Amino acid sequence: MVEARVFAQSDAIIRPSLWPRCRFTEGVKPRRGSTAVLAVLALGAGLWASTGASVAAKPPSGIDVSRFQGKIKWNRVARAGVDFAFVQASRGSGFDCATAPDRCGADEFYLRNYARARHFGIRVGPYHRAFSGGETIADVTADALAEADLFIFQVGELQSGDLRPALDVETPFGGLNATELQTWIRTWLGRVEDALGHKPIIYTNNSSWQATGNTTEFAFAGDPLWVAHWGVIAPTVPASFWAGNGWSAWQYSSSGHVRGIKGRVDLDRLGPAGFEPLGIP
Repeated sequence: MVEARVFAQSDAIIRPSLWPRCRFTEGVKPRRGSTAVLAVLALGAGLWASTGASVAAKPPSGIDVSRFQGKIKWNRVARAGVDFAFVQASRGSGFDCATAPDRCGADEFYLRNYARARHFGIRVGPYHRAFSGGETIADVTADALAEADLFIFQVGELQSGDLRPALDVETPFGGLNATELQTWIRTWLGRVEDALGHKPIIYTNNSSWQATGNTTEFAFAGDPLWVAHWGVIAPTVPASFWAGNGWSAWQYSSSGHVRGIKGRVDLDRLGPAGFEPLGIP
């Protein structure tokens, strides 16, 4: 996730062109008087085929944002071609929020981001940036419950058409071992699913997930994977290719540029199943 970091300019969301070049087949000379008619017919057919193919082939474009992007102009984001957005509702809770600790707790932009993105036709899902901690299993459980309750309070309820809630699992992990970290994740996921009624998505990357012992528990439990791996043709997927299920969303860049958002923003795309494993009917 982009959190108060500075990146060099690179990626951008680009809409496919609707204006292909049209020309007669090389070596074939049109008859006198028919050139204009043929040109108009060719142009019309070319535009129809091109626009139809572009719309059909264009995969949904996504972003994920937080308080670190500040106030977002969602009308411009929608016009830029963004179809879905994961929006941070909360991050950490308490002393273990080690990264940018002055910006922990409820995200002050969440309610605005959620409402405005939906208003402009963008599918939205809330996420929580985990900061785990605890000296004992009881402490670990209590910490996970505190962060889950913060998230639940902030989100309130989800609506038809939204994306499922997501848990951001990435380093640091407060010194927890694999068993303790699995307990933390399991506790948070269970609490949120019980409260909001939807099985959460897990966001992580391959190196961070190794701290869990590369467990396949949550993949087999049906939690979809939103994987992060930047600047590659295909992401590395942990937990035995997420128990054979693969990724449902891929954060493929941390340095995108989208109209309506100041600075850099994470860019995402959907897996082969599209919104089906991530969306709320």
